[in-house]
Amino acid sequence: MIPHTGALFTDGPVRRVLDLAAAVRNSEGALSLDAELRRFIRTTRVTVATDWVCPIETVTALLDHVAGLCADAAKAAPQEFHRLLERVGAGTDAAAYLHSLAERIRVLAQDPRDDYDELPLTRWEIDIRFPRLSGFGVNWVYEGEYATLQDSIQAAIDSEHPYCGEFLAPLAAEAQSALVLFPGEQAMADGLSAVVGWTSPTALRHLLRAVDEHMQREHTALP
Repeated sequence: MIPHTGALFTDGPVRRVLDLAAAVRNSEGALSLDAELRRFIRTTRVTVATDWVCPIETVTALLDHVAGLCADAAKAAPQEFHRLLERVGAGTDAAAYLHSLAERIRVLAQDPRDDYDELPLTRWEIDIRFPRLSGFGVNWVYEGEYATLQDSIQAAIDSEHPYCGEFLAPLAAEAQSALVLFPGEQAMADGLSAVVGWTSPTALRHLLRAVDEHMQREHTALP
């Protein structure tokens, strides 16, 4: 199979859905497939950009298309895809299993439940939603190179200036989003800080102030 064609089976939305189904199976009842698929739908719709690039309707169409390919010529699929199907316990009828996933996602997408209290963010969602906050900790905080968090923040800002727009704006957006999704010390400790260890409401507000001050001082047009 041509490598870029094989990616239809082994990467992108089809892979993400099957990985979630495999995690549910491996959890031995600790995870719910419906809950994980709802999180997948929520993640896909979280920004206009992600929903524009690959709407849920496209995801389900891809699952149905791959199911049809499996039904017509199962041996044509890459071995990695067959291993994925084994992980999810698809059994001997991979096409039926994929069609069932597509239909389940369609049903769940018609009745979205995006409340974060009802359906808390999981680790995989946090990894996707807050990659820049996570990367900031790895690159500027955890090694202990700087005496204080404020020093780390300033060093990070200085390292990117004057080409810091692409770095600081998304970082600040994630910080603000985290403050909204995890209001208060305890909520953030239970949720985000368990995955992105340096974060706290105070730390994120320090970051936002530093970014705002830098942008006003260095990147505001003169009158």
